[in-house]
Amino acid sequence: MNASARAEVEKFLLGDRFSCLAGRSAWRQGGITHRHYERFGGSESARLLALDLAEFVGSADWDSRSFTSFIATFEDPRGLDEAGFEQHLWQQLQALHEYDAETHRWADGYSSDAQSGEFAFSVAGHPFFVIGLHPNHVRLGRRPPFPMLAFNSHVQFRRIKAAGMWDRLADKIRKQDIKLQGDINPNLQEYEQLSEARRYSGSRKPADWQCPFRARSGVANGAGAAADTGTETGTETGHFRGPGTAPVEHGPAVPRVPHQAAHADSPAASAAMV
Repeated sequence: MNASARAEVEKFLLGDRFSCLAGRSAWRQGGITHRHYERFGGSESARLLALDLAEFVGSADWDSRSFTSFIATFEDPRGLDEAGFEQHLWQQLQALHEYDAETHRWADGYSSDAQSGEFAFSVAGHPFFVIGLHPNHVRLGRRPPFPMLAFNSHVQFRRIKAAGMWDRLADKIRKQDIKLQGDINPNLQEYEQLSEARRYSGSRKPADWQCPFRARSGVANGAGAAADTGTETGTETGHFRGPGTAPVEHGPAVPRVPHQAAHADSPAASAAMV
């Protein structure tokens, strides 16, 4: 199953429907870490994912010019519709947070309130923009063979933007998406002052949508223990621990601009996502 999962991820990322050029390049260069888990939304998947992401954060070189990302894929369930995927996504992220909060603080400079415009999902004290994909997604570019979550670093987005690479990359991705589907995901162009959490699944939401995620009490205030991000990961049947593998699902989600409204969900940045 491990080798098969990697092969399926590679086929998806290098296929015609995957529009992120940075992701394709990162995969080919071995700059992406991929891990495969059993049950999407499961507690054991969350435990292993927390360990793997902590290891990833501890070893990543965020200043490198090469793009890097962490991709989690799940064996089951594969038949989820949009609503079912949204539910499983937040169930998985909630369970992941419960394990992570035992040893890590929330990422500095980011809100743990999923309704806030300053929110970013934190794992191992690092801010991530999460991108969800599944076989039945309304967007053609978000249809891998099984549930997938891409954890993309806000720190890396800042570096890409500071290097003057962001606009050019985003423009190329937008053009690829329009060529594939005829338009840019309209959900990415609405309610741009609101939380990035509403973008994670890629499904359209009303302005008054309430995110089900709740950070553990005290974590936002730095109450969690400072952790060693080089945690050794465990092993389990069906848990893929081979060499690096799968990328950011459609490229940069959005660079973080602290204390400004135009961040992860601004139209310019969000348009880079399929």
